[in-house]
Amino acid sequence: MRTIDRVNLGLALVLVLLLWLNRLPHSAAALPLTDMDPGGISEVRVHREGQLQLALLRDAQGWMQTHPDVARALQRRVDTLLGLLQAPVRWELPGTAGDLAHYGLDHPALSLSFDATTLHFGAASAPAGQRYVALQGQVFLIDDAYYRIASLPARHYLKAD
Repeated sequence: MRTIDRVNLGLALVLVLLLWLNRLPHSAAALPLTDMDPGGISEVRVHREGQLQLALLRDAQGWMQTHPDVARALQRRVDTLLGLLQAPVRWELPGTAGDLAHYGLDHPALSLSFDATTLHFGAASAPAGQRYVALQGQVFLIDDAYYRIASLPARHYLKAD
C-alpha cells in the first residue's frame, strides 16, 4: 500500500469517527439527577433485593446509622452518598413501565430512599461505566460509580472511635 493511500485511509477513519461522535448527545453542562438539596435530607435508606441494608438518620450532631447497627456515621461518607442526588445525568431515556425490564429496572438491584424520594438502580449499560436509574417514572443514565458508592456495606459509614 502506498503512503498516500495509508494517509487517505487514516483520514477517512478519522472522518467516520468524528461523524459518529457528532451523533452522540451534546450537553455543555449535564443536568443533575434531582433538584433536591442534600443538606435538607434527614433520612437515607438503602434496600438490596427488598431487604433493608442501611439506614441513616440526621440528628443535631450529624448522621447516625440506625440499621444494621446503631452508631455515629462518618459525615464525609454520608455526604458522598448524598452526592447521588446531584449526579450528572448522561442521558434521559424515553420510557414506559413496559420498558423497565429492558433497563433492568423491573426488579431493581438496589433502591435508595432520600426522605420520601426513591431511586432505583437497574442494569449497567453500554457504554461501559454507566447505569440505568429510575426516578419518579423516568429513566436516566448516570455514572456507574454512584451505584458502587450506594452498594458499599453499612460498616463503611461507621465512625471509628
